[in-house]
Amino acid sequence: MKNVIKLIDGRMLVSIEKRIPLLLLGFILIGFCVGFMRLLDLGIDPFGASLLGISGITGVSFGTLMLLSSIPMLIFIFAKKRTLIGIGTIIAMFAIGYLIDFFYFYMSNLISIELSLPVRIGLLVITLMILAFGCALTITADLGLITYDALGIVFEDMTGGKIKFRWIRLGMDLFFAVLAFVLGATVGIATALTIFIIGPFVNFFRDKLQVATKHWLH
Repeated sequence: MKNVIKLIDGRMLVSIEKRIPLLLLGFILIGFCVGFMRLLDLGIDPFGASLLGISGITGVSFGTLMLLSSIPMLIFIFAKKRTLIGIGTIIAMFAIGYLIDFFYFYMSNLISIELSLPVRIGLLVITLMILAFGCALTITADLGLITYDALGIVFEDMTGGKIKFRWIRLGMDLFFAVLAFVLGATVGIATALTIFIIGPFVNFFRDKLQVATKHWLH
């Protein structure tokens, strides 16, 4: 007998005991990858980079800022399109930022050698592939969107579909990239790649995972 939960939108979601591990593995991979990207010092995603800028000014940890910034977004999403929220949304708020901090500080203590720029770029490419796979795992789990991702969908709905999600997301990312730069955070090649390149790889891994887990999750 498969465990079943009822979602906010009325759907009955089966195999929750299998979906939770997928979700948590995805979050761990995201935390590891972004933490390692911070260590490579080539930038991270635009929203995360803006939080790093604020962290550098205020001294508040990255994880705490991610949690605090997620609360107003969650309230807004709940008011506009609560079906986008799930247990994964809540777990992400409390887990991802602190996982990023944990892996960053842990690896900072382990890796003390200076890496050349070509080596850092090579490691970045590998890290981005793992990051895309981690994101695809959270999507496959289907337990709610991360607040930043859900926000773009809400804005698309608010325009009546006249402005597509990809353009809204691009605008959001560019805004936070500029903000991060103004706040003194590193905005580099990794930031650009997360804006323009990583999406297709997330979609690629998502499609492969959905085929691979089709019978296992249903």
